[in-house]
Amino acid sequence: MTIVYLTILGAVVGSFLAWLGRALMDRKEFKPRSACDACRRTLSWWELIPIFAYLGLGGRCRTCGAGILLTDWAMELIGAALFGFGAVQFDASRDLLWWCILSFATMLIFYIDLRWMVVPRAFSVVVAFIAILAAWSPENVAILALSALLGTIFYFFLYAISNGRWVGDGDVALGFIVGAAVTHPMRLGITLLIAHVFGAVVALLLLALKKRQLGDPLPMGAFLLPAMWVVLLWFGWSQ
Repeated sequence: MTIVYLTILGAVVGSFLAWLGRALMDRKEFKPRSACDACRRTLSWWELIPIFAYLGLGGRCRTCGAGILLTDWAMELIGAALFGFGAVQFDASRDLLWWCILSFATMLIFYIDLRWMVVPRAFSVVVAFIAILAAWSPENVAILALSALLGTIFYFFLYAISNGRWVGDGDVALGFIVGAAVTHPMRLGITLLIAHVFGAVVALLLLALKKRQLGDPLPMGAFLLPAMWVVLLWFGWSQ
């Protein structure tokens, strides 16, 4: 039952984080209660049921017919998946608690970077501490520090040689966060490989569909953080 409960909780968390992301980034348009982005009608309680409300409404507002953001629905699915699979990978222990906390924090960065292509600096510092606390153990301090350092150096190098064209300064912070969370340079390498292959495939698809032009930026966090989630769910933490 723990898996079921955490899956439901994850969907609720994903819905909340989408609301919180809009609250932080769209303050002028923000309403304390969830509302349609187009007609600004306050949503009924049943329209806030994670995952199923979107399906029941056909992805559209029942009043004005405007499309509901797919990214918000995706956050509910991602939250359900992260918390549910986390319950499978980590038993009811410290690791499971920290996994949920880390998932919560990194999902917010993921959403903000995906929609606004920004990695909030102040929040990145908080998430960096969360990543360290989540992955830390007396036995892995040195290797964790090395992994975090290598992640930082990798993205700082890309940022420096491209003068910020390839990656942003927020991605340097993400390099530290991911490096600390996966705890080992080998796992960091796997994470970076997954992220950049995933990013390249998405970029090629967007070019083929003429949704992007060559040289248009893509949010690195939208690829790097999912890669980190996959690696952690597969390997767990090295304690």
